[in-house]
Amino acid sequence: MAQPKSNALLLLYPGFNTLDVNGPLEVFKKSGTTLYFSVTVASETDITTSAEGAHMKHDIPIDDNLLASLFSYDLLIVPGGLALSATDPVQQQAKNRESLFNRLIHTFSKLPATPGRNPRVLLSICTGAILLANLGIFNAHYCTTHWGIYSLLPAYLKAGAEWATTSTSQSSQNNQYQAGMLIPARFVDAGVNANGVRIISSGGISCGIDASLHVVKRRYGEEEAGETARLLDYGWRQTEGVVFGEEF
Repeated sequence: MAQPKSNALLLLYPGFNTLDVNGPLEVFKKSGTTLYFSVTVASETDITTSAEGAHMKHDIPIDDNLLASLFSYDLLIVPGGLALSATDPVQQQAKNRESLFNRLIHTFSKLPATPGRNPRVLLSICTGAILLANLGIFNAHYCTTHWGIYSLLPAYLKAGAEWATTSTSQSSQNNQYQAGMLIPARFVDAGVNANGVRIISSGGISCGIDASLHVVKRRYGEEEAGETARLLDYGWRQTEGVVFGEEF
């Protein structure tokens, strides 16, 4: 049975890395000559400026309407950006877990499956893993990120697990979150969480292309992913990713 078309949502914030966004966009827009993926770009402002100074216009705003319609998406893409210091964009974005931006990510990770639709996938690119880690989303699952923040991510993994365990909105009897576990890889497919959402993280910057091709492969087949890589003239490094759990 043919898989239905994927509805992807890509979140932007000031200081995002351009290739973190353009890499997945290239993959998902080339796959099946756009027959398989529909990508919607969302941000808080009409124009968002990347770390490299590029300006990107959104399709829709990040607002309560998007939060209410989040169930209509089956793929959420969270790019990274500069993250080494507390004043860098990614760490700034992570500060307020109750921001609408972070609530979108957290809510998506909790969404149940929709009958007749693709299983949901939450994909972080590069240092975007900080944003998932800070919300406890990796919860005893493996993950990866840019090698430059290998020493930084564990603190977010620990803090996120503690917050998820104690947060009033998430707490329930015997609800104990555990810190995710960092491993070096071009991408990590950690399998599905308790809600059936597959959690995938990529290594630094260009690794987001490999992770995105992995999504294409698992959803529409290796031949389709290989053809997409060929159209991009990209040397797909699929064997440098780590995959846990069954195919989706």
